[in-house]
Amino acid sequence: MKEHAEQIRLQMVVLTFDDIECHRLQIAGDFNDWIPDRDIETRHINGHWQKVFTAEPGVYEYRLVIDGKWQADPTNPAEIPNELGGINSLLQVPVHH
Repeated sequence: MKEHAEQIRLQMVVLTFDDIECHRLQIAGDFNDWIPDRDIETRHINGHWQKVFTAEPGVYEYRLVIDGKWQADPTNPAEIPNELGGINSLLQVPVHH
């Protein structure tokens, strides 16, 4: 009996935010069960924020939590209405072979 599980390859995702002034920047979305900064590495370098994590290829909805306030990513024009009447941002994680 042979089982062939399709191997899902996690991709490293690096999101960079240059124009967001805040003391604390977190990210939450489909990729981390909407728990802010769960399994996310944060880098804050010379005023630039980076959020680094791994995710399977696909399209994800997410929101930023800027100084405790949930909102859509102001640096990302790709967005979709959410069921709470707000806006979620969309992230496309491509397939790399």
